[in-house]
Amino acid sequence: MNNEYHNLGNSLQESGKFDEAATAYKQAVELNPDFSWSYHGLGDVLVKLERWEEAVVAYNKAVELNPDFSWSYHNLGDVLLKLEQWENAAAAYRCEIELKSDFAWSFGNLGDALTKLKQWNEAIYAYLKAILIDRYLPGIYEKLGYVLRQAESDLRSVFLPGELPITLENRDFYLGVGRSLAQGDRLESAIIFCKLLLTNQPICDMLAVQLGEFLQEQEKCDRALASSREIVAQKPDDCWSYYNLGAVLSHQKKWNEAATSFLKAIKINPDIPWWFYYNLWEVLVKENKLDQVENLCREVVAAQPEAFWPYLNLGEVLTRQGKITNAIDCYRTVSFKQTFAYLVAKKQEHWNLKSVKAPNFIIIGSQRCGTTSLYTYLAQHPQILTPIKKEMDFFSWHFDRGIDWYLAHFPPIPAGEQFLTGEASPSYFDCREAPGRLYSAFPEVKLVVLLRNPVDRAISQFYRLTELNWEGRSFDRAISDEIARLAQNPAYIIGEEPGNYLARGRYIEFIKNWLDCFPKSQLLILRSEDFYASAATTVLQVLDFLDLPEYQLPEYPNANPGSYQPISDSVRDWLSDYFRPYNQELEDYLGRRFDWA
Repeated sequence: MNNEYHNLGNSLQESGKFDEAATAYKQAVELNPDFSWSYHGLGDVLVKLERWEEAVVAYNKAVELNPDFSWSYHNLGDVLLKLEQWENAAAAYRCEIELKSDFAWSFGNLGDALTKLKQWNEAIYAYLKAILIDRYLPGIYEKLGYVLRQAESDLRSVFLPGELPITLENRDFYLGVGRSLAQGDRLESAIIFCKLLLTNQPICDMLAVQLGEFLQEQEKCDRALASSREIVAQKPDDCWSYYNLGAVLSHQKKWNEAATSFLKAIKINPDIPWWFYYNLWEVLVKENKLDQVENLCREVVAAQPEAFWPYLNLGEVLTRQGKITNAIDCYRTVSFKQTFAYLVAKKQEHWNLKSVKAPNFIIIGSQRCGTTSLYTYLAQHPQILTPIKKEMDFFSWHFDRGIDWYLAHFPPIPAGEQFLTGEASPSYFDCREAPGRLYSAFPEVKLVVLLRNPVDRAISQFYRLTELNWEGRSFDRAISDEIARLAQNPAYIIGEEPGNYLARGRYIEFIKNWLDCFPKSQLLILRSEDFYASAATTVLQVLDFLDLPEYQLPEYPNANPGSYQPISDSVRDWLSDYFRPYNQELEDYLGRRFDWA
């Protein structure tokens, strides 16, 4: 009978019926209080139900009855971490490690508990063991970097005799750790780590060279920070001086100072599109500053009820707080304000406005290929009404916010009039999930793609992100980092953060993905070089694709220009060689020439 209840508990747990599973496991242990597996299963479902204290009791009984099952210790440690019982959690992980010493998460979690206990050297050792097993463990280098900085004054005792000794055999491992710390913009930690290594192996030339490179890079960071602080001192009332300081501080992982600078920038000028600056929001979320931004935006909106950007920024704050319904109300209000202002300007105030059911067109990419300019030109057509933001990134990065959140950005359309609306999110093009998501929602939407010589696109993206203070690496360093990342996971496209200078230029992979979902007749693929040479001609081509009448603008200025020094011929040649096979495959697949040298 005991086995029947135990097996029932297993089945119910697999079906996601955790309350019923807990009842079955309890009945099993009542019938056989010496069967450890029922206690372990009970602990698992109690964790799912977030009944932490009860889970601890169940796991403790499981390890008491079966002290040789490592997984019970691991799960017990996880629950004790959740309950902030750091010493007991560390003890549980140590018991697990004695039984199973090749699981990276055990050492990583032990390091977390030891960090909370401020046992810095032991935490360093635990994190190094975790990296030795799995150097790609999420967040591991940031954690190691933190404890290295805390323990800087007493690092000589980290490497205990016989435990992770620095030898010729494992020197490459330690060098790799140092480089990984630096690649994660944790230069201070990388420098501390190299100095630690050199105290144990002072005559290692490779370590000395690596330390020298890190020190040079740190000097560059120090100069950038000093320059940003000087600009703030010179322009204390300029929001951009504070924004740029915050960006530099965020590169160096000085999160609290960065958040303070970003808040100052918003306070100085809340009436600009702060929603666009993702690194600002990343830091404010990390430092739990959203409530302050919300209060600031509400004060501005109350004082200026006709405000546009503060209202939109308030929607962004509410979205990031998970207050999606309130955010939708903000977006709809701003959308109405924008549409009403347009109708007033056209002396057409009395139209009955209807909510948008779907966008008519979307410019899906690619980044740095002219999407902003094309969108700007189309927005001036008398039969196009634009949403409140050019880029919503919904089908790529923010799909979890729901379709109502997405549609709230679009303008209400005057009933009975032939208006179109659409957005431009270049992140869609290279997002592997976007085509399926978009087709499921709006199968009839028309899609526009701009493709630029991928060499020029990569260079332009890098310098644009550098200009925005979102990218702090050299071009060579950024490319080498990406090559290393793609070697581990060729299909991995990261989100908003800098990167993908190479991956985003492998257009053939993404074009195939889109044409697997959408018919070719709904996809207009344009060559950026043709657009730059004759914007008016390309715009007419797009209008014809959208079944809109011709419309000429007086001029076609570049809406998102970039300027930078030419890169060396050797780097350009390397990039050309890298992209050549992808370009050839694209031409063969589409049956057209792009003529990218």
